[in-house]
Amino acid sequence: MELLERASKRKVTAMRILEELKLIEKWNTIGQAYVVGATAYDLLVDQDIDIETFCVRPNAEEAMSILSDLTNNPKVLELKYRNYLETPFNGYYFKIQYEQMPSEIWNIDMWLFSESRNGPLSRDLVPIMNDSLTIESRKYILNIKEELLKKSLVLPSIYVYSAVLDHDIQCTEDFLNWIEQQDVDNQTNWRPSKNNK
Repeated sequence: MELLERASKRKVTAMRILEELKLIEKWNTIGQAYVVGATAYDLLVDQDIDIETFCVRPNAEEAMSILSDLTNNPKVLELKYRNYLETPFNGYYFKIQYEQMPSEIWNIDMWLFSESRNGPLSRDLVPIMNDSLTIESRKYILNIKEELLKKSLVLPSIYVYSAVLDHDIQCTEDFLNWIEQQDVDNQTNWRPSKNNK
C-alpha cells in the first residue's frame, strides 16, 4: 500500500473515532473546537488525534463533565487531565486512550485554551500547512515519519514538516543529521517560509 493511501486510511479511522465519541460536538458545547496536527494535514502515521478548543474562560471541571460519559465506552481505556496553566503551554490538557482493536490503541490529545492565549497554536498552522503541502512533500514527510516510527524515535512532527518544506530534506538520514542541530525541547512557532505549490 502506498504512503498516501496508508495515510488516507488512517484519516478515515481517526474521523470515525471522533464521530463515535462525539468529541468535536462535546468540545463545541464549551468553546470552538478544531482538529489539528497530522489528522488535519492528512499526514497520519501513528495512532494519534489532536484537538484544540478555545473558550472565554477555560474550566477544567466543565471539560471533564462533558467527557465523563466516555467512561461508559468499553473502548475508552483511559481518560486523564493535567493542569498546564503555569507552564509555557498555558492550558488544560486531556487525553483519551481508545482501543480500536487490541493491537491498535489510539491516543487522543486535547487542549483547552483561552481565546486570548498567546504563543504557538496548531489551529493557526492548519490552513498554512494545507496550502503549502504538495503530493511530493507529503510523500517525503510520510516516509520520514514512518521510518522514525519503525526506529522508535519520538520527535515532534513539526520538525519533519519544517525539514521537508523549508530545508528540502527528502530522506530520513538527512533529517536525522539536520535534527541534531535543532532545539526540540522548546515550543516552536514555525510556519512554512514559502508556498511550495
